[in-house]
Amino acid sequence: MHPVLDADLLRTFVAIADAGSFSVAADNIGRTPSAVSMQVKKLEDLVGRRLFDRDSRKVRLTPFGEAMLPDARRILEMHGELWGRLKQPDLEGVITVGTPDEYASAFLPRVLRRFARTHPGVSVNVICDLSTSLRPRLERGEIDAGLVTDSDVSQAHFYRRQVHDEPLVWLGAREGTAHARRPLPVAVANPSCEWRRRSVHALGRVGLRHRIAYSSASAAGQIAAIAGDLAVAPLPVSLAKGDLVALGPESGLPSLGTYAISFIARDESDPLVMALADHVAASFAPAGQAGLEKAA
Repeated sequence: MHPVLDADLLRTFVAIADAGSFSVAADNIGRTPSAVSMQVKKLEDLVGRRLFDRDSRKVRLTPFGEAMLPDARRILEMHGELWGRLKQPDLEGVITVGTPDEYASAFLPRVLRRFARTHPGVSVNVICDLSTSLRPRLERGEIDAGLVTDSDVSQAHFYRRQVHDEPLVWLGAREGTAHARRPLPVAVANPSCEWRRRSVHALGRVGLRHRIAYSSASAAGQIAAIAGDLAVAPLPVSLAKGDLVALGPESGLPSLGTYAISFIARDESDPLVMALADHVAASFAPAGQAGLEKAA
């Protein structure tokens, strides 16, 4: 008989790995630091190995802890999905969700796969549109919910729940030279895009000459220009992978700050919509986000 690995112990283990601190992890999971320390000791006793190296400034995973972390995340994900199926009512129906295409490609596939496993009776239709267009579409009843850039709906009077934030960065081609050209060639979205406004303002603030080299209604067009080393573009850091790299101050480009994503809904009394809202929020939480990033 193998010892039983309590999901609560694994949840604490993952929380510490994500936070890099016992005290921060304790705050995140609603426990005292001493309780967290006791849970780690119990888990280390169960597996018979040390999971963390501790010093006065930082908590780091041991090599064994690093090897165990992906498995712990998978167990917690399956644990959450099982409880989701057991606790959720047998919901059935159709929900239409709007999202910008960059969110659809970076985040939505894994979110919807997990939602489908816990709510097999619910069909989800996805409409890709500009973040600024999704608010009026929601008000007209064309969509039931949406994932949008928070600044586009910050004053909205319908249901809104912020689910994610991350840095907005300049993306360029790996080993590319577009960032060094002057005027700086920039690939942007439509004129109403918050990221476009922010990037133009940042370049003006530091006096960096630029030209709009490419304009596209979708992130795919911007990414194509970046990949060809024809321009740089203001996009989420989560898209920096493969041949796309984030460019910082060392490249002579100004900081763009962070952006946030909100889940919006027309009818918060709709159980389908609120089930999806809870699922999206959980997917963007630290443990769930690690899975999103791995799958992206």
